[in-house]
Amino acid sequence: MKKTFLVIGLDTFGLAVAEELTHLGYEVVALDIKEERVNKAVNLVSEAAIGDSTDEAVLLEIGAPHVDHAIVSIPGNVQNSILTTMILSEMKVPKITVKVENEYHAKVSERVGATEIIDSELSAGRRLARKLISDNVLDYYNITDDYGVYEIKVSPTFESTKLIDMDVRNKFDVNLLLIKRGKETFSPKADTVIYPNDVIIIIAKHNKVSKFEAILR
Repeated sequence: MKKTFLVIGLDTFGLAVAEELTHLGYEVVALDIKEERVNKAVNLVSEAAIGDSTDEAVLLEIGAPHVDHAIVSIPGNVQNSILTTMILSEMKVPKITVKVENEYHAKVSERVGATEIIDSELSAGRRLARKLISDNVLDYYNITDDYGVYEIKVSPTFESTKLIDMDVRNKFDVNLLLIKRGKETFSPKADTVIYPNDVIIIIAKHNKVSKFEAILR
């Protein structure tokens, strides 16, 4: 079952996250107190609503307790951001990412329940969206609209396999650049074995990464 996301605050960052997650095929609910911002998202996400995220009733109505991950991006209002984060935490939302304004905002957000802190705008929004699609995607860098560089953690349950037997280039259009194993980083060869807990760095098409990452579990 695919993850579901709640994006609260549709500034440049929030809108970028919501749009990218939707583009990747995930269910996204978006919330903002300003109608003009919601109007920008209404055709980009599964559901877009106008409302005050500091009102618990509003969050309950849009199904906040049932999402897998909430992203809080409320520009210019640290108090509302912190209060929203606290309510989401009390609702037991598993993961809460908060875009912060300053160090104080970051510290308090972590104390009231934020699981990840973000402090930049558009490029970070798209980058975060790519990371959110899987717990095994550690980092991501965009190259073109079609391709990106991904850093992926191989699952502990993965069965060790030679790279040549995985045939990743033909099956997934994936090029494996580097393997990080403990303190060692090296370029793989055809007979290199991929082990559980390896970290691999690849160049791949965005729309092929999810299928490739699935075989590493």
